[in-house]
Amino acid sequence: MNKDAQQKAPFADALDAYCRLHMVPFHTPGHKLGQGAPQRQRELFGEALRSDLGLMYALDDLFQPEGPLKEAMELAADLYGAGRTFFSINGTTACIEAMILAVCQPGDTILIPREAHRSVISGLILSGAVPAYMESRFAPAEEVSLGPDAASLTAAMEAHPEAVAVLFTYPTYDGIAGKLQEMTALAHARGLTVLVDEAHGAHLAFHDDLPKDALACGADCVAQSTHKLAGSLTQTSMLHCRQGFAGTDRVAAAMALVQSTSPHYWFLASLDLARQQLALFGEAEETRLLALAREARQALNSLAGIRCFGKEILRYDAVGGFDETKLTIDFSGLGLSGREAELLLRKAGIEVELTAGSHVLALLALGDDDRSVHALVGACRTIAAGRTVVTTQGLRDEAPLPVPHVVLPPRQAWYAQRECVSLADSAGRIAAENVTFYPPGIPVLAAGEAVTTEALAYIRGKLAAGYETNGAADPSLQTLQVVRE
Repeated sequence: MNKDAQQKAPFADALDAYCRLHMVPFHTPGHKLGQGAPQRQRELFGEALRSDLGLMYALDDLFQPEGPLKEAMELAADLYGAGRTFFSINGTTACIEAMILAVCQPGDTILIPREAHRSVISGLILSGAVPAYMESRFAPAEEVSLGPDAASLTAAMEAHPEAVAVLFTYPTYDGIAGKLQEMTALAHARGLTVLVDEAHGAHLAFHDDLPKDALACGADCVAQSTHKLAGSLTQTSMLHCRQGFAGTDRVAAAMALVQSTSPHYWFLASLDLARQQLALFGEAEETRLLALAREARQALNSLAGIRCFGKEILRYDAVGGFDETKLTIDFSGLGLSGREAELLLRKAGIEVELTAGSHVLALLALGDDDRSVHALVGACRTIAAGRTVVTTQGLRDEAPLPVPHVVLPPRQAWYAQRECVSLADSAGRIAAENVTFYPPGIPVLAAGEAVTTEALAYIRGKLAAGYETNGAADPSLQTLQVVRE
């Protein structure tokens, strides 16, 4: 890493300098630097509207960068040790779709985990690739998925020798990192391209106590949500290609295909500044956050009826590392479901990332400090003080995701003639749409999969627990779109 160069923020500086010119705009956007914006919009965004710019060739072009934006992406590649890095203003969703489009042709088989995000299914629909699922491991005591291990990858590769690529989710939402370096070596030995959805890992490279980042594990393409646990604006991400990866130009073309042709320069500047922040302060900040997380975990585990697992998760063979900044807080000892605990926390002014089974997930990131952590622990302490500790036996309701049965390629199912049937009558049919509970955005059913009794039982259990769906035409799931017979 070039430490001197990492001091700079070339695109953010260029945007700032351009705004100081006070040019009279005869270009988009139509509000003309806020002058014609709705009153409420001016109240909400104020002077920031004067830098609401995009597609300004006076600055640089996202799809053919030659100036400060090119330099900004090169600095990001230098920081992460990538051969080439791309900025995304369409989130990690665009990065995942681009990775799949770049390496898969219609009909190609790609191995994916059961925990694949809905954007992976979108990538399959766009590319025409066919999924083959790796078996995932599950931690019943913690009610969390561990992802696939080397044995499940090997079994999938032997069952599908025609596969051209494999995609891993690393780490999981709960911070659990599989043995990616080992699995990457196995996949490369079979000639597979290794793609990684590292949405929750943009910070991993900056501390030795965190799991090794995916590029360091040998992955070919890595998609990161810079906005999730680093400092960029929501909707911004990066896609890294390893040094020497032969498909980099194809990735560049795919990124141009899936991104807006009117990229917002706030987003691009925020990626440049987040990179600078990580380069200058990443190690120190992660040291601080790990200390906060350890303090919070210890305090939470001291509360009767509440449990927050830590590095003991490493006892499972499938697990190679754990991100301690993820706090999975289990309330089953208080007789509470995750949904019930979430509502109680909201009343106390605490908003968590997601709920499942008996637990909620709280993320610690750069914006956290003693005050925010103490507020979280204090709210949990109040909840615990108002309830009696109960036995946990029989309280857990989070089951592993049902095993998918792929009947048609997602693209074929997407374009097939479809009909709407009641959920009860959908058993045995082929889903023509995705059924997802969000977050974490993992489809219970994906287009092209058989509607099994296990999937229906899982869906009904989630609905009964108060979870809301995302992706289906009928949000109530009284009906489901299936392929017409």
